[in-house]
Amino acid sequence: MNPKAEALWHAYLQTLPDAAEATQRFYEVFHIGNTPNSADAGADLILRGIKTTTSSLLWEYDATNKPRPYEGALNIVEDGRGAPVCIVETVMVEIRPFSEIDAQFAYDYGEWDRTLATWYEVCWTYYSAEARALGREPSPDMPLVCERFRVVYP
Repeated sequence: MNPKAEALWHAYLQTLPDAAEATQRFYEVFHIGNTPNSADAGADLILRGIKTTTSSLLWEYDATNKPRPYEGALNIVEDGRGAPVCIVETVMVEIRPFSEIDAQFAYDYGEWDRTLATWYEVCWTYYSAEARALGREPSPDMPLVCERFRVVYP
């Protein structure tokens, strides 16, 4: 964790009655997308309460042995320059096949025009490339880790 993220985390902990409990739930520092511009846009959407869902390819967790996100996890969101902007709490985690993402999840993703059709189009391109990089064949059944979150600080 960089010093700015650590400062935000400590400021958040000072607002809590049980900082030790929150510390046990810390999961990761992350940003949205794969470019500085997409990270800036994602952080802005999260701060404004527009983006409340995200997803990732389950195969990536399996390939890297990274623990999966879980309900109650606390995460620091960064912008495209690596500056922390807020802390979010994961309130829902589900594994869903790519083809079973619904319109509400796509809308709550908050990106593009918020339609399911556009979500499928953009995310198919993104997750297909990720799958191939992992040596997997993309398919409508490829499993996604779907998360719902809320801003808890500031």
